[in-house]
Amino acid sequence: MYTVSDVMEVMNRLAPPALAEAWDNPGLMLGDPAREVQKIYVCLDVDGVNAEQAIRLGADLILSHHPLLFHPMKQVVEDNATGSIVRRLITNDIAVFSAHTNLDKAEGGMNDWLAEKLGLSSVRPFREEEIAGDMGIGRIGILDPPMEMEDFVSFVKGTLNCPTLRYAGDPNDVLSTVALCSGGGGDGIKTAYRAGADVYVTADVRHHEAQLAAELGLNLIDAGHFETENIICEFLPPYLEENLPGLTILVSDVQGYLK
Repeated sequence: MYTVSDVMEVMNRLAPPALAEAWDNPGLMLGDPAREVQKIYVCLDVDGVNAEQAIRLGADLILSHHPLLFHPMKQVVEDNATGSIVRRLITNDIAVFSAHTNLDKAEGGMNDWLAEKLGLSSVRPFREEEIAGDMGIGRIGILDPPMEMEDFVSFVKGTLNCPTLRYAGDPNDVLSTVALCSGGGGDGIKTAYRAGADVYVTADVRHHEAQLAAELGLNLIDAGHFETENIICEFLPPYLEENLPGLTILVSDVQGYLK
């Protein structure tokens, strides 16, 4: 028999809480650590659709990337979107645990998964130095064989199932070194450039960040926040199955909001 506490221990080994950014709120959002767990539901967001699927499938615990609760709540009421989700999950005795920026930074976590998904080798952190075991969020690796930018854009779009994506740069540039940052990584453009990247793959890029990449001559791909992080649904289940044998792992099939 496994409990919520057992699952938390396994997740904290993968993504140590100490790696989380100060503003973040990973960890147990709802539930009793002693509650028995037989079914885990893995998703990116604890939104209304995923909550309903977890209820329908009989999940005991939701494991999400984005925390259900970022800020203190003054009310848990039905006419508030988050409050409604919290009420439904409590009523159905479903616990929620989230691993966010700690999973982004973790060795073998979100950004290493993204590098693997894009077929990179010799992957390493792209920031200048590791600080007290904190590798940072971004990664850089080798694309072998190299691709022209135009072909790599198509490859990223197909590999990450992006309905659309935005990009900037020279379609004829030959790319061999790829930097990446899952989710909103526009503030990593200078770091990716200094690390020697030919292209930087991230999401939520703002106008002035794209302008900076153009000034630096760094090719840039905004592949979408959902698309760069929903890979949790592919890569986390095998880790759970290996470390928590016998549990049923359910996976969200929810698609992104932007088409």
